[in-house]
Amino acid sequence: MEGKSTSFIILICVVAFLSLSLALLSGYVLFMGGSSKGQAADNKTITVPKDSDLALEQIFSSNTAFNLKTTKDDKDIHVILVNAQIQYFVKFDGIKNTTAKIQANKGKLAEIVGTYFQNLTIDDVKNPEAKEKARADIKKMMNEYLMQNEKSDGELVYNIIFDYWFYQ
Repeated sequence: MEGKSTSFIILICVVAFLSLSLALLSGYVLFMGGSSKGQAADNKTITVPKDSDLALEQIFSSNTAFNLKTTKDDKDIHVILVNAQIQYFVKFDGIKNTTAKIQANKGKLAEIVGTYFQNLTIDDVKNPEAKEKARADIKKMMNEYLMQNEKSDGELVYNIIFDYWFYQ
């Protein structure tokens, strides 16, 4: 009889230990959200600056036409009409007057936009993601140009806004 009661107590202890382990594990998953290190690396926090931290500068005075690159298959002349604004930070570490810097380099920034579109074909522009790709590429090129003689790193240009986008 004593052998049965000892094994019964050991069995109850094992069941109690497993129940406690299961409760702790489920509490951890519930409160921690089940996120692992791999998932946490994929989550990026996007911070949007306040409107008072940004300023706008019109690149062109009106809608500007750029010839698109022709291909071997399509010898027609295609054109894109765009009008764009630069959205940039009013205060930036290392630059005393960001507005003066943007206005002083406005010609080169307009040239960057023109050169970008002259290297695209009509098929590139027709792509639904073309505007977002153009926005990202032009922003990157402008930031590289504007920051090349500055000691601080970062992005002065926050966004490119296309007021008008028409291709033919």
